[in-house]
Amino acid sequence: MKRFLLPDILKGLAAFFMVQIHITELFIDPAGKESLAGKASLFLGGPFAAVVFMVVMGYFIAHNKHNISENVFRGIRIFILGFLLNIGLNLHLLLKIFNSGWPHNPFEYLFGIDILYLAGLSIIILAFLKLFGKWQAWAAMALFMVVGSITGTLNEKLTLENHYFVLPFIAGRYSWSYFPLFPWLVYPLAGFVFAHSETQVTSFILKNKIATRTLTISIAALVLIFSRWGVNTTIMLPSYYHHTLTYIFWALGLSLLWVLLIRQAIKQFPHTQTANFFCRIGKNITAFYVIQWLIIGNLATALYQTQTIGTFPIWTGIVFTATVLLTFAYEKAAKWYSRKA
Repeated sequence: MKRFLLPDILKGLAAFFMVQIHITELFIDPAGKESLAGKASLFLGGPFAAVVFMVVMGYFIAHNKHNISENVFRGIRIFILGFLLNIGLNLHLLLKIFNSGWPHNPFEYLFGIDILYLAGLSIIILAFLKLFGKWQAWAAMALFMVVGSITGTLNEKLTLENHYFVLPFIAGRYSWSYFPLFPWLVYPLAGFVFAHSETQVTSFILKNKIATRTLTISIAALVLIFSRWGVNTTIMLPSYYHHTLTYIFWALGLSLLWVLLIRQAIKQFPHTQTANFFCRIGKNITAFYVIQWLIIGNLATALYQTQTIGTFPIWTGIVFTATVLLTFAYEKAAKWYSRKA
């Protein structure tokens, strides 16, 4: 519990940021999105949500003791869950397409590259990296640099008319591809590398406090210097979903500062109800993610970009509360079932 308290809390906070950005993207009208509150929502749903979530996932994969087949099958299950979730969250829309003749391509929704597809593929790739034994962290670092460096080129080369709904999983500027492997694989790779170097990093921090402070201030300064560009890239969703190496480093720098902030807050106020609440959500992140999308996705067919920014806190509160209650109910049911089994 103590060892994984921070990453679980980070996942729980990421879950909240995911809910609120999905509300903004799908419920709020264009004027609301262009407002200060709308832009703030889009920004908070960027590095603090998907980026942090994927980094933490890579961290956990590095720490798990499963063999390669167990990790690969887990990745396959999550990938299949991503497909089933796409059916569930778009069910209302798919009924409109097939029964009312709405002019949308259903395959762009069934194969919309959401984060579960990315998570499944990433777990499989990280599972094979573990075969490198003591060199796995170096292999992950090398793959990180390759993915980050060639993403821009791949986005241009793989944006083709005959994509057969396969290329969007890899790269390319497709409107229904939100989390393609290039560039998004870099974030679980970053978490994977950190997990393997955590002992050395902790030792360095304890022994070199002045150097650590200097390095942290330097990172904060660079994040701040490029903050206007970084924020603009984040809130322009096509640029955010298909970003390249420069943004990767900026997002990781910002995420690092966020992690340090939350770590300090936990240190100052340990064992609070708030920390335990987000930790519990983080431990049930997959169920939470599926439930919130089932709610938001089906409501969005009726409410798509019709709500004013003034309704944003109301919708966020309703959906977040409903998702939490259903997630905790699912958690209890799962525990009851496992005891009976």
